[in-house]
Amino acid sequence: MHLFNPDSPVFSFLSKLADLIIINILVIICSLPVFTIGAAWTAMYYVTVKLVKNEESYVTKDFFKSFKLNFRQATCIWLINIIVLTLMATDAVIIIRGGIEQLPQPLLIVMIIMGLFAIAVMLYVYPLLSHFDNSIKNTIKNAFILVISNFPYTLLFLAVVAVTIGLSFTEFGVRLLPLYILIGISGPAYICSLAWKRIFDKLDPIPETIGENDGKQEEKEAESESE
Repeated sequence: MHLFNPDSPVFSFLSKLADLIIINILVIICSLPVFTIGAAWTAMYYVTVKLVKNEESYVTKDFFKSFKLNFRQATCIWLINIIVLTLMATDAVIIIRGGIEQLPQPLLIVMIIMGLFAIAVMLYVYPLLSHFDNSIKNTIKNAFILVISNFPYTLLFLAVVAVTIGLSFTEFGVRLLPLYILIGISGPAYICSLAWKRIFDKLDPIPETIGENDGKQEEKEAESESE
């Protein structure tokens, strides 16, 4: 009976695991149109951070609430991300076809650092958008600032993404497919949310350079209802 006690560690673990599975499935479904990936990621981080904080949450309801409220901004940011990723991929193909060994090593290092920095900014914008009410310009600007000011966490985020994607290209990739479908996206997001909780704790109450929180989701919802 102790196993099914709501306060027991085992029950808490199983409850969060079930929530992560639900979130993962929601992210996959809501990402199918492709252009909605940004909104799905924003909603995912809104819920996973609440799970890390052990706040009372109705996973599906909270997910779609954030998805709806942040849809426009998240979609615009995602389209910008697609353009940047396309340019990066094009440059990589050109360099590889032209012979990567012919490229001066210092220039290659600079390009790799710039590419990793751009990816890191993309990893920051959606959690920021899920938590703070700000313009697209300021959200991206703040992501730039936080990538540098939280460098250890930036390395963690990049490492989590690298491991998650890297494993999918191994010989065990096919065997891991069921795991990816269950928690392949929400699991890494939850790990990153452990760090995001600390970042958000440092930013609340938020300074003017970042923006104002004051219950972003509730305020936006109230505005939409009044309209």
